[in-house]
Amino acid sequence: MRVNERHMPVLHLYLNPWMLQGLTEGRRSMPGAVKRVVEAAGWTVALHPEADRPQASRLGDFPRPDVHLPDFHMVMNQPVEAPRTLTLRIAGWEPFWRIESTNDRWDWDVTHLPFAPEAVSARNARSFVSFWRRRLFADQTLQTGGGIFVPLQGKLLQHRHFQSAAPIEMLQSVLARWPDRSVKASLHPREIYSAAERIALADLARTHKNLALVESGSDPILATCDLVVTENSTMALRGYLLEKPAMLWARMDFHHIAASVPHLGQDAAFALAESQETPDFARYLYWYFRDHALLAWDGNLDAQIAGRLKTLGWPL
Repeated sequence: MRVNERHMPVLHLYLNPWMLQGLTEGRRSMPGAVKRVVEAAGWTVALHPEADRPQASRLGDFPRPDVHLPDFHMVMNQPVEAPRTLTLRIAGWEPFWRIESTNDRWDWDVTHLPFAPEAVSARNARSFVSFWRRRLFADQTLQTGGGIFVPLQGKLLQHRHFQSAAPIEMLQSVLARWPDRSVKASLHPREIYSAAERIALADLARTHKNLALVESGSDPILATCDLVVTENSTMALRGYLLEKPAMLWARMDFHHIAASVPHLGQDAAFALAESQETPDFARYLYWYFRDHALLAWDGNLDAQIAGRLKTLGWPL
C-alpha cells in the first residue's frame, strides 16, 4: 500500500464508552497499546465512539480508496465494512487479543493454519495450561462423569450461514444420538430468548428426560462434563484447558482438535466425539494463544502489534 508522502496516516479508533473513557484517562489497555505503536511511527490517532464506526450503510460517506487521504480505521468486535479497517477483539479470554481483517472468527488467519503438535514445546505447554487452570478454575473440582454439556448461544431457531444446523436442531441431534446420556444445555446470560425459542426448549426437555436446561453457573458443568457440544461457543475453548473434548457444529477458529461438523460431516464428527482419541490439549492451547495471539502483558507487545499491522498491509 502506497501512502501519500505529504501526509502521515491517521488512525481512527472506534471504542465503546468504557474503553474510550479509559483511553482518555490513560488506563492501560490493548487499544491504548495500538495507539502507542502507531503514534511512535508518526501517525495521528483520532478517538471516536463505536457508534460512529464505518458501516456498510454509510460507505458513501467515505471517499474512494484511490483518492482518500491515508486514513485507517480500527473497530472493536464490530463488523469490518469499510476500506482500510481492522478489528481488535479478545481471543478466547483476556489478556489475549487478535487484530484481524474480519470480525468473523471462523475466517481469522489462525483458522486456516495447520496445527503441528510436535512443533510446540511440551514443557511450555504444560506450564501454560497449569497457570491458566489455576487462574480460571481455581474454585472448581475437575472430574468426569457429568455427561454432555451444550452451551447454547443465540438465534436458536435459525440456521445461519456459518452453521451446520440451527442450534435447536443441533440439540435435537445430540439427544437423538445419545438418549441415555445426561445432557445439560445452558442459556447464554447475555442473550434475550424469544417465546418461540423457550417453547422449543421446553418441548425438548419435556420429551427428553435426560435433558436439563441451565441458566447460570456454566463453569461447574464444564468442570465435570465429559464432552462439550456447541455451535462455536468459547466455552469449548475453555474446556480444552480442562481436557474436555469438543464437538463443534459451526465454523470456528479453534476447530483444529475438535470433532468439527463443518469439516468432517455429521456422522464422522459424531464418531470422533465418541472415540477415545485424546487431543494434545496443552500443546494446542499454547500454539493458539502464545504463537498466534497478542498477549497484553507481553514485554514485546509493541513489536508484535507493529508486525501484525504490517502483515495486514498497514504502512508502519
